[in-house]
Amino acid sequence: MGRLVTYDSVVQEKLNSIIKQKNVQSGLIIGQCTDQKDIVIRLCPTPQKDDSSEPKNDDQNQKEAKNKSSKDTIELDEQWICQHAKQLMRALPGGLNILGLYIAAPTDYNIKQQALQRQILFAIFKTLSKSEKLNYFCSKERVLLNICTVTSKIVCRTFDVNDYKSSANPAEWKLQSGNLRWQQVKCQLAVDIKFPIKKESGSLSLQKQIEIGLDPFFKSIQDAYTLLNGLQRDSSELLDTSGENKKSKKKQSSDRDKFPSECHNIELFIPLENNDSINPEVIDCVCMMICKGAVQCRAYVHGKATVADAINALKQDIIRSITARCEIHCEDLLLIEEEQKSMLIFMYHLILDPLVVHELPRRVFACLPQSDVCVCDYQFHSDTASDSLDAFKELLDLELAEQDIDMSCEISPTTSTLILPEVMEDRLSEFGDTPSHSPMNLYVPIAGVVATIAVGVASYMIGFNNS
Repeated sequence: MGRLVTYDSVVQEKLNSIIKQKNVQSGLIIGQCTDQKDIVIRLCPTPQKDDSSEPKNDDQNQKEAKNKSSKDTIELDEQWICQHAKQLMRALPGGLNILGLYIAAPTDYNIKQQALQRQILFAIFKTLSKSEKLNYFCSKERVLLNICTVTSKIVCRTFDVNDYKSSANPAEWKLQSGNLRWQQVKCQLAVDIKFPIKKESGSLSLQKQIEIGLDPFFKSIQDAYTLLNGLQRDSSELLDTSGENKKSKKKQSSDRDKFPSECHNIELFIPLENNDSINPEVIDCVCMMICKGAVQCRAYVHGKATVADAINALKQDIIRSITARCEIHCEDLLLIEEEQKSMLIFMYHLILDPLVVHELPRRVFACLPQSDVCVCDYQFHSDTASDSLDAFKELLDLELAEQDIDMSCEISPTTSTLILPEVMEDRLSEFGDTPSHSPMNLYVPIAGVVATIAVGVASYMIGFNNS
């Protein structure tokens, strides 16, 4: 038998629901990948695509009518599924990943569409590899799960997504007894970095400039030294060393099943550069970008994870969260016509040394049902809990209430924290009044100093200084 893919009773309930509905559907499998096996934690159906706003020709209308006339057909949209995967990955904390793709349909359809399903599986992970700066996967084998809506038969296979010529390998789809015990690792990361935007990068998009500027910081995160609960631990040790003491205590074991998530605090120490060994370099740059603030980071690992697993998962969460905030903000700018105009104004006034403020979204959390594992969403200043409810429903098929959304972990910064104090004092004397603060505001006076992108617990600020 091939790779082992395990799942719990919560996933089994979802499988039963999919089979009972008899609806053909596609979706993504999320969970954790280990050396020995894949651990599935949830099945997330692909959201329905709204094509009502797009004009359709006669051929498209005929094709759509034909599809609707048959319950045994499903149109697999590769681009749409990949977009779902990209957005779903942003909602996952460190340690959790997209493990593969599932298709619920009659067996004859799955057989006919094998090539297309394989193609989509590879496309998903090609898309994800572009944004995942730190790949936490222990294995390159990803799952393709076929669920027959007629016979309830389940066929599980894996593919090596790094090898386009790889063939399918059989995998064992196995229900595990009881609920899996998860361990949480977390930290609050303070960020305060500056990086120049070189002249040759001045014509690039804002998102690309940020990516280039933050890349050295991400590498330093990967190289960072760590303390676990205030102690330096060997990376090969089990994260939880208390298991043996608890085995003999039935009551404690019962409580552990009820509250499976144990929390560990991690402190990161980024090594300083040895300036003596670095020759000074003169750079022709258009501005200086400032990234400043603090963010809440958390990750989850299984009960038998090692210290190294926990540290890697948290580092993955740091990089994933910061990247997601920047991408969401830049995508939001492109979606709003007025913001696009503001960006053009911003790029023009950048030469004149402007003051521009960008506030990145803050992070909110919600627990998966019957689990202590949390997923996350990102909110701008004007967003509410109901906005996150919609996002969780669409991406993860979660039915939650507003009180289930934890919005207390990070707070939106005020204007005075977004702008450097000395700049704020100068600008207020010019404008007379305090500018209204909105996380999406772009402050572009004729002559200024800094542009800021901000986010959560304190804020996350990226600014531009003319050089």
